[in-house]
Amino acid sequence: MITRRPPPQPPRSASTVTIGQQDNTEVSLEALATTGGCHWTGPGAEAAARALLTGILTAAERQRPRPAQVKAVVPEDVAERLLPGLPPTFSALTQSADLAQAVQAAEQHLIAHAHHAQDPAALEPQQPATSTPEAGPGTMVLLTVPDAAHTGHLQALASRSRPDTLIVLTLDTPLPYAEPWNIAADGTTDRHRQGPDAGHLQLFHLTPEAGRDMTEVLLAAHGQRPHLRILPAPGPPPRPAQSKPAEDTEADPPPERPHPADTSRPASTKPVRIHVLGPITLYARGHPDPIGTNLKPEVHEFLALLAAHPAGLLATDVADKLRLDGENDQNALKNLRRAVRRALRAATGITAQEFILRHGELHKLHPELVETDLADFQHSLKAAIKPGAEEVPGSALTAVCEALTHYRGSFAQGCDYPWADATREHLAMKATDAVLRIAHQAEHTTTQPRERDTILSLLEHLGAIHPDHERLAQHAIRLYQAAGRHDAARHTYTRLERVLAELGLEPEPATQVLVTPKVGSHRFR
Repeated sequence: MITRRPPPQPPRSASTVTIGQQDNTEVSLEALATTGGCHWTGPGAEAAARALLTGILTAAERQRPRPAQVKAVVPEDVAERLLPGLPPTFSALTQSADLAQAVQAAEQHLIAHAHHAQDPAALEPQQPATSTPEAGPGTMVLLTVPDAAHTGHLQALASRSRPDTLIVLTLDTPLPYAEPWNIAADGTTDRHRQGPDAGHLQLFHLTPEAGRDMTEVLLAAHGQRPHLRILPAPGPPPRPAQSKPAEDTEADPPPERPHPADTSRPASTKPVRIHVLGPITLYARGHPDPIGTNLKPEVHEFLALLAAHPAGLLATDVADKLRLDGENDQNALKNLRRAVRRALRAATGITAQEFILRHGELHKLHPELVETDLADFQHSLKAAIKPGAEEVPGSALTAVCEALTHYRGSFAQGCDYPWADATREHLAMKATDAVLRIAHQAEHTTTQPRERDTILSLLEHLGAIHPDHERLAQHAIRLYQAAGRHDAARHTYTRLERVLAELGLEPEPATQVLVTPKVGSHRFR
């Protein structure tokens, strides 16, 4: 008996990006180039978008050292949802500070295409005779979540969506006239089409865990540091009605070096303040004690989810992340909103406005009524890394100190939310990278003792939250030794050694050598 198998498909070019399969044939990125744009919704939309960005990045790797022919522009908050941990500009992916910058990048890309059409040689670098470059500026994928202020601009861009030029893809909120793709959790897609293209399409999809693995591989390929290893949150059991403040649930730092963040909290400027860095805690303006301590755990999870997505989430995405009953998810969402409304109205006396806004199916925290420590943390970090910050003496350190006053612990500390792992790791990386940057600068420049002590307090603060982060310990040891505090350096090493031993590990040789006396020397260097 002869076994008949489908003939293999001809090889595609290195720059080709495929998004899924239909009738045993891979579907290329061009399927998204529909006039009016394309909108992805459903429980599998984020996983498919994550796979799309990964496909664009891996295609770029295949083309190295030549420039990528397919590039993506994504607002920073959307990129953090899909592939957290990548630099703002990495390979074929550019993260814009906001949607306005993403729109501007797409407009500039269209202008580059227009110039190339008029004078192709103007944009083409001189190539060797043996080279076969793919002409033109290539394809740009604009992946974003629309907002009311930029819907008109996005519509104008989407109307010019063409293969090999521009693709506009939206999540959460659809654009008018965009083609809707409803994506199931397994990638099966309903494109609401008729005719020959209406066959069974299954998009590639990646879980957050697989996305993190791919991110680490891509970073390593470019010689960049992979994500830090995060310990499981040192989970206190579910908090009783009268819970302790966030600072009491962290690992015990040395008492002689408390960080200011452990003893105070910023004053609320809006009626409600939500803390999600550390244990989830709610405060009302004018009330020193937490509120809503008797709320059910799922209500706290709902609020933490919205705090992590300030631009909002569709009801279907909320239901998927909170694992609500598929048949009764609308009722479950209604009950969650009702519980939040009752608790916050009772605490604030505000009854004429909703604390959770709804725009159609989009849910978001009311920006005029609710503030979060996460938003403050991210705002302060942006001030620390903005261009020119390091040129102003002390400005970067001041901004990092301000950011760390909000970082009292891991995101949703003590809560085992499957959706929160990627957010928790990304925020931990941002906090530690900011402190490591100024610690490195302090080691290689002349630093005043007061500034050095401030940096050490930041290192100790983060070391208590992430006790197995070895680079934090390395910098602390070197700074203690530079200050002549060798006992403190030895204490930092011993603490790290004990934590790693509990994990079946030991400090790296680069860490061990820091506390090993040199031959003929009577002091540590």
